[in-house]
Amino acid sequence: MQNRESVLSKAKHEQQSMDSIKFLTKNKLDDYFLAEVIDQLKHDKDDKRYAQEVGILNEIICNLEDNVEFSGDKSRFVVLPNEYNFLSQNNKFLWAEYLIFRYKFRIYPKFGRLPDFPIHLLIEPVSYCNIKCSMCFQTDADFTKPPYMGNMDIGLFRSIIDEAVENKCRALTLASRGEPTLHPNFAEVINYARGKFFDFKLNTNAVSLDEKKCHQILQGEVTELVFSVNAVNKNEYQQVCKIDKFEQVVNNIKQFHRIRNKDYPESKCKTRVNGVEYGPDFSEEQFLNFWDKIVDNVVCLKVFKRWDTYNNILSSVSSPCALLWQRIYVWFDGTASPCDRDYKSLLKIGNIRESSVKSIWNGEKMNLLRKKHKEGFRSCFFPCDRCED
Repeated sequence: MQNRESVLSKAKHEQQSMDSIKFLTKNKLDDYFLAEVIDQLKHDKDDKRYAQEVGILNEIICNLEDNVEFSGDKSRFVVLPNEYNFLSQNNKFLWAEYLIFRYKFRIYPKFGRLPDFPIHLLIEPVSYCNIKCSMCFQTDADFTKPPYMGNMDIGLFRSIIDEAVENKCRALTLASRGEPTLHPNFAEVINYARGKFFDFKLNTNAVSLDEKKCHQILQGEVTELVFSVNAVNKNEYQQVCKIDKFEQVVNNIKQFHRIRNKDYPESKCKTRVNGVEYGPDFSEEQFLNFWDKIVDNVVCLKVFKRWDTYNNILSSVSSPCALLWQRIYVWFDGTASPCDRDYKSLLKIGNIRESSVKSIWNGEKMNLLRKKHKEGFRSCFFPCDRCED
């Protein structure tokens, strides 16, 4: 599926994981469309809805006027391909609100600006998975048993979504430690979050992505479906995922696109395949050439030492982790965590069953993490002391 949205992205190991995807395409935004976006933002500055955020709008406008092309300068705000997708597919009266959200999502964490509520909420419908990729913590035998395994109660899920909507959170991802499509009430999970977020992302390995689930995802108005596939052929897939399911996965992904294009022609759901550069034989070019014909976007990520987080060597990194100013992860049992690499929750900051997301986000444990990280003492925390991001 070769089009202007297809992109090969590569992670930089020394950067924050939230900024690790670098868009390498040389696409240039249509000048006329960009001018239309800028004009709309200038018009919206006088709207009372944005009275408290005129400064952000002015900065976005200034950046867009100076940077027409996608930029690698992460201190500047330029429209990225996924943001262009939203703008081109949605009413212009949503543009200002959306770009303010994206500005906070991308810029606030870099400068330690703390919003009242997480900008990005990542919820784990289930913690178990149907494959055990070599680079994943699912290979940790101590993790894949109680108390770490389970699926989220639908009532708990609803309460988290309700609080997120009440606090104007605009980004939701269903993923983290397990395979979301395995939740016994998957359709109900998807439908409850439907239409409540600008960015509604679902990660899946596509092994269980049957026709029924394809319809459920599209009816649930997921805006981005991310396929975690680390191969371009059967042998590579078996080496990484330890099962013989490559052809099934590819066919499931192709089926999703056929259903989307035939039955949901107005769908705003974009697809992306993520590949981890696991092993010396991984080829970015081959990965792009294979998947670019099938999905909307192609992304390549450097492998991280997340399958053995707690035994990694100590890191020399002392800069603060930007995730502490952007997101919270919520496990199936309500455990709130600042990072999914800490998959056994040694840095647990609370539990949603006992406290609200907002109170945990602004609570003593989270603020202590931020304070020590800013002061250069991230090494005081395990496993922050062995993270290379």
